[in-house]
This record gives sequence, structure tokens and C-alpha cells, in this order.
Amino acid sequence: MTPRIGITARYRKALRSYCVHEGYVDEVVRAGGLPVLVPFGDASRCADVLRSIDGLMLTGGEDMDPSRYGGAGRQDGYDYFPDRDDFELALAGMALEAGVPTLGICRGCQILHVVAGHTLIPHVPDVLGDLVAHRTSVTETSEHFVTLTEGSRVRDAYAQQSMLVTSYHHQGLEFGEDTDARWRVTARADDSLVEAIEYTGDCWAVGVLWHPELPVKGGSEAGDPLISAFVAAAGAA
Repeated sequence: MTPRIGITARYRKALRSYCVHEGYVDEVVRAGGLPVLVPFGDASRCADVLRSIDGLMLTGGEDMDPSRYGGAGRQDGYDYFPDRDDFELALAGMALEAGVPTLGICRGCQILHVVAGHTLIPHVPDVLGDLVAHRTSVTETSEHFVTLTEGSRVRDAYAQQSMLVTSYHHQGLEFGEDTDARWRVTARADDSLVEAIEYTGDCWAVGVLWHPELPVKGGSEAGDPLISAFVAAAGAA
């Protein structure tokens, strides 16, 4: 059967619409999956959502409200949807417990990181400077290299040690001492920022800060290998 891939949606208040970027949908279809839109709502719906899908893709979007990870106050100029945070944090946690293959992209990677008990870097340039441009501006993506860890799911998917990625984030993953040891770091940028994490428990789960659904300029038109591996894992689950 065609694996059903739940793709979390963001809310466009001005349009009164739930939506996802076409790249997520196109890549899932290219990999042989059936996209299923998952708008956020009451967390009591999470169990029903997970029963209706074979894999969960946590997508990008607005910043997570700092109160959800013990951070400082909100930053000016950014949108927040705490209801989406609550729903996706609950959904991701339940997906891992249920063994539902999960891929977190950008904000989705941050959701998985917070579920694991970690916190976030509010604004990467404030901590690491501008050695690597993780985005060009608040409206423009950037490209930079990441180094992949030997024996990881991302390394196996892309079959290379270093690769150019499309990036569009200003927050990062921060690690404390009291965190979930079932997660490991599997990619870093040249400024040492963690770019990918992987679950080592009994569930296929990967988070990447870059955007695999957005090809690099001049890159291959073929489907993204990591998304293909994720859809394959959902089909085999």
C-alpha cells in the first residue's frame, strides 16, 4: 500500500487558511507517498491523527513560543502560534512512542529537539556570529555546507560526507546536561552549529535544520534521498 504521510500545516491568518509549501508535497509524492494535510488543533486529536497515517513530517514555519522550551521572551518581528506548538509537541512525542517514522524539517527539527528535553538558541548570529549564513534575510534562504556523521541515517541517505544544503532558520539547537540520551548529533555546519539529530530508539526519526524539500541552486532535479528514505521507512513500518 502507498504510505500515508501526514504533513503538518501552518496557518496563514491573513488568508484564514491552513497550508503547506509545495516542496513538501512534491517530494513525498516523488518518493511514492500519499500526502495527508495535518492542521493543528486540540492535542486530544493526536491519537486519531497517528492512527490515520504511516509517517509524520513536521514542517517549517514560525518560531516556537519560548515558553514551550524555557527560553526568554518573544523576539520582535516574529510570529508565534502557541496552539500549533502544543499540538505538534504532543503529536511528535506520541509518534515516537508509537513507533511512527518521523522527519522533522527546520521548525520540525526544533520540535523534536524540545520533545527530547532540550532548549533552543534564540538567534544563532548572537551566539556564533556570521561565519555561516543560515539564511540570507528574514525572507530569503541561504546555502551552506554541512558535514554528516559516519553511520547515521543522513549519511546513509546522501552517501557523502559533506554536502550543500538550502537553509532558512535563525534559531538553533542547544544542548543541556539533563536531556534524552536516545538522540545523537548527525550533522554540523562549519560554524559548529548542529544541523541534524537522529533518534536511536525503536523508531525511525530524524530532524534536520536545513530544507531537503528545497533543492540547492543548480542541484539535481531528482527526489531528495532523505525524504525518500523517510517515506520508505513509513511504508515498511
